[in-house]
Amino acid sequence: MGYRKDDKYTIYPIYFDSSVSRNNGRRVQNQYSIEKPSVSDIFKIAKNLGLNPVLENDISHPKRHWKTEGRILVDKKGSKQGLITQIAKSL
Repeated sequence: MGYRKDDKYTIYPIYFDSSVSRNNGRRVQNQYSIEKPSVSDIFKIAKNLGLNPVLENDISHPKRHWKTEGRILVDKKGSKQGLITQIAKSL
């Protein structure tokens, strides 16, 4: 694939889901969370932010292993929480 996982952060849609509590996987404040975030929308935002995203559709978050939502791998540019917050503000 041309990348090393050590060079990427993993971003899951659950991080932005307003129906999920912070204890169960949401990583952003309620004001930045949305209902049913899509991995494709997150991918587009990450691309616009210049994070060289890689889309993996057939992956589940460990806390919701029964629900295949996908994930995005993005370049490590700054802190992971900072990148998640940037993405959330654009959703």
